Amino acid sequence: MDALYPEIRRLQENIDRRLGYLSIPDAKRFAQYGGSLPAPIRKFTDEVLIRFDADHTPRLMHESKMLSAGDGSVADVSVPAVWERTVLREALYRMEFLPLVDAGTDAFASSISIAYSHRDTTAAGRTDTRVYEGQEIPRAGVVQTSELAYPIPQKIAFELSDELRHLATARSIDYDPVVENMNNSARIIAEDSHHLVMNEFIHASDEYGAVPIVGEDLELQADGAKRVFILDHFPVVRPRKTYDLQGAQIGSTKNPITVTYNGGAVAEWDGTGEQVPGIYYVLNYNLGEIYLSDEAGEPLIPADGTAYAISYSYATNAYAFDTDTPVGTDPDEYMDTLLYRLALRKGLLEDTRYYRADLGLMSGTVATMVGQAKKFGANFKVPGTDLTVDGSIGRIKDIPFTKTAGPGLWFGDQRILVGQRGTTRFRVLKPWQVTSLINQKGPNGRFTGKKEAYGDQWIALHTPSQLKAAYTTIVLYSASSRVARANP
Repeated sequence: MDALYPEIRRLQENIDRRLGYLSIPDAKRFAQYGGSLPAPIRKFTDEVLIRFDADHTPRLMHESKMLSAGDGSVADVSVPAVWERTVLREALYRMEFLPLVDAGTDAFASSISIAYSHRDTTAAGRTDTRVYEGQEIPRAGVVQTSELAYPIPQKIAFELSDELRHLATARSIDYDPVVENMNNSARIIAEDSHHLVMNEFIHASDEYGAVPIVGEDLELQADGAKRVFILDHFPVVRPRKTYDLQGAQIGSTKNPITVTYNGGAVAEWDGTGEQVPGIYYVLNYNLGEIYLSDEAGEPLIPADGTAYAISYSYATNAYAFDTDTPVGTDPDEYMDTLLYRLALRKGLLEDTRYYRADLGLMSGTVATMVGQAKKFGANFKVPGTDLTVDGSIGRIKDIPFTKTAGPGLWFGDQRILVGQRGTTRFRVLKPWQVTSLINQKGPNGRFTGKKEAYGDQWIALHTPSQLKAAYTTIVLYSASSRVARANP
């Protein structure tokens, strides 16, 4: 663990000792990493903590002096800076995606510049290096450029217990509630960042080579009984919107979706329960299935003969694999076909696009399904394809796979992604910090004896447009189930 000054390091060790972190063996604390914190995560965490130390040096030094002098009171109305530092550190330790991206820090601004380089396949390549005396030397096909990325806010409010508020003042205290409080805080921050990054992988991959479809007629599937209709193409590329610090959209929406029904535009159902009564659409982007609903999300039956159309973009950078086992074929043998398709995706990246395929992502459910392939068996095992000791997917054609986890991920149980690590850029612009505590009041305006605060963090997440070809996916679907039908 690094710190900007020795005093801050000693302060952190003091808090870690009181919270019990120093007594937790690495095998338990970092169990999700096999008992050891990966070097890329430790390096990035130290980088962010030093940035935090620089921003909060006076507070941290003041807390260090007071604790070393035997005065446990470091704050009455503000959250101790060392507590914020600990929450930030534990959140970063939980960010399993960090080795998969280009992670770093940057100064907070209304926009930041992401510099990168990419291969120009139309310029000079390895076949143009033989140049003899007096001949012109061709320029290398490497382009250096940059793109703008915009800050993304992460904010959450906390109700702080007395145990936490008096953390540095009590000599005898049950620290379990405090540890649990801190773990919950760190978990929320890490889960939100994980959610954003995992979805960005899918988003960037689908945007590469996207093809627009205008005015696809859905009314042809209406018969007065069916609710779910099938699009001609899938997966559907999600629209991308960029916002400034005030939440105003910057520029136009990329890959927009327009749904019309009975001559009027239909908005997407957002699940908030706050939409006004009316007709909305619900779209399964992975499978290209759509249905209309009311404001509560209840599916509706489109009237036969009523105009119903959609304009969208679909991803060409994905292979659709039918999970229905053909008649007369063993399921484990059919899963070998999926391994073959994964190998072809790897070949596409490495042999055609000149990217290194060292990143694989799939859900635990998909990993279980893939693990049934006969080639994972001892008698049929092929080099570079294996399971880990716990039975999960380890490597396929020497691509190391990581399991996606968490609700709301766009992967669902329908996507497998292959790509190159370090393509997507993740930047911390303003590390996590908590505001001063304020007294909480109840509905009648009376004090509750509790205090509350909120914390915020700003990050930037961006995949350079010229590097999105470094990702590709397989979408899993069932041809027998992907049909127009009565119920979702």
